[in-house]
Amino acid sequence: MRPPHDPGILPLLLMRVSTFAFAFALAVPALLLACGARSDPTEFDLGSGGGGTGGVGGTGGTGGGPPVCTVELCNGVDDDCDGVIDEESQNAGADCITDLPGICKDGTVVCTGGALACVQDLDPKPEICGNGIDEDCNGIIDDACAKGNGCSDGTREAFVDEQNFPLIAACSGGWSVPGVSSLPQCNHLAGDTSPNPSGDGCSAADLCSPGFHICKGSDDVASRSPGGCSGADYPPNVFFATRQGSTGCGICTLGTNEDPDTCNGCSCGENCKTTELTANDLFGCGTLGEFHDHCGVLNVTSNNSCGALFWPWQCGDGDLCAEAHIVTKPGPEGGGVLCCAD
Repeated sequence: MRPPHDPGILPLLLMRVSTFAFAFALAVPALLLACGARSDPTEFDLGSGGGGTGGVGGTGGTGGGPPVCTVELCNGVDDDCDGVIDEESQNAGADCITDLPGICKDGTVVCTGGALACVQDLDPKPEICGNGIDEDCNGIIDDACAKGNGCSDGTREAFVDEQNFPLIAACSGGWSVPGVSSLPQCNHLAGDTSPNPSGDGCSAADLCSPGFHICKGSDDVASRSPGGCSGADYPPNVFFATRQGSTGCGICTLGTNEDPDTCNGCSCGENCKTTELTANDLFGCGTLGEFHDHCGVLNVTSNNSCGALFWPWQCGDGDLCAEAHIVTKPGPEGGGVLCCAD
């Protein structure tokens, strides 16, 4: 018989069960956290899309949400959702500079293969002689023009046999920059068969092709044509000038004296050297002008004020002792200059 007020064993058992349940309730979350479980219900994706990091409608997941449409880029993806990939991509169509020289330098940005590229606007083409442009895109201007030709327009009027006369050429055409000592002014775009036969904006030197210069005088001509002016066939009424100097009176400067008092354009001094001061008259080769046999291998001269020549040779009414500095020739007729290889 139990004593009065004895609760018995059942309450004790219930107490122990409650204690175990409380301990279990504390232990389970700890175990779950240790195994990587989430402790906050808000961390779980409760949406219906279930699509990775993009969530519902995101572009980054594989769920059922619609993609986000953006501006079309050049990336191999249909960014603007119009069913076409990389059309009208950003930056495509802009001007750009290629790695190519000459006319191939300028380009346009295009999208190809999912990447932007600079594509040249023009393709290489055969070189045009005398225009100062690299048409064949090899980095060299007028390189396809035969250096042996001598004339910027590619046609010789005398010394036409290039095998026998590879180092000298007679080139017809006009020029507007005065004198025969100026450097080229129009990139050799001159000559009687060029698009600029009158030589507007050109100097006499533009009649010679790159690699050639206006022959400096009798010695220069003789070193490139052993017979000088002879041996070449000339058309009628042509005069081809050199830079040969003179002190006047038909006396060419073939000597060494540089004294300006005795060796200038009006001194008629002998044994003088060609300088800027000895520019009286013009001397060269041809069938037009006053024939002259006292100027080395050169055979004709212009005489005072180019009086032995006819239009379009013009020496003006200026310094009669410096025709070589003031002569112009605004037309292709009547010859031009002698060009010697550099």
